[in-house]
Amino acid sequence: MKRGAMEQMVYVALLTAVATVMGLIESTFPPFFGFAPGAKIGLPNLVMIIALFTLRWPQVWTIEVLRLLITGLFTGFSVMIYSTAGGVLSLLAMYAVKALGPRLVSFIGVSVVGGFFHNAGQLLAAAWIAQTPSVLGYLPWLAFFGLLAGFVIGIGGNQLIWRIRPITVLFQERSGRWS
Repeated sequence: MKRGAMEQMVYVALLTAVATVMGLIESTFPPFFGFAPGAKIGLPNLVMIIALFTLRWPQVWTIEVLRLLITGLFTGFSVMIYSTAGGVLSLLAMYAVKALGPRLVSFIGVSVVGGFFHNAGQLLAAAWIAQTPSVLGYLPWLAFFGLLAGFVIGIGGNQLIWRIRPITVLFQERSGRWS
């Protein structure tokens, strides 16, 4: 295996581990807002947005799938269903918005979209499981917190990406562009 490919694999494994640990730690936190159960900051999304901006699409999906599976082993099947629905819809939405380019949407804007669609995906899963669309009435509350969390994660990710940039530049120089 080439050195550059090995370094990329280590980077993907590292991001997967960090996202998984962040998700497990966050699952132990009590709800931040008593009137909005399920509203969380979404710490693993910090890693996912950094991956989205530093890796190719298949590598980002690898991180997301592994993170969801490993976290699901510790948190249970029902949590995994909601996390998967939110994570997949969020990642697809962030990828689509990111494709518009930096002139139209910022790093923080991509994160805000991800925060909204993560909650939308979870509520769609809940509506499907409960067999009633009335669950979607909770969307305005969760959307507000999703947008707020996306903004906070976007700010944090925006700061971190400049610290990670030298690492990715090093990989790009050694093994060609990642994205």
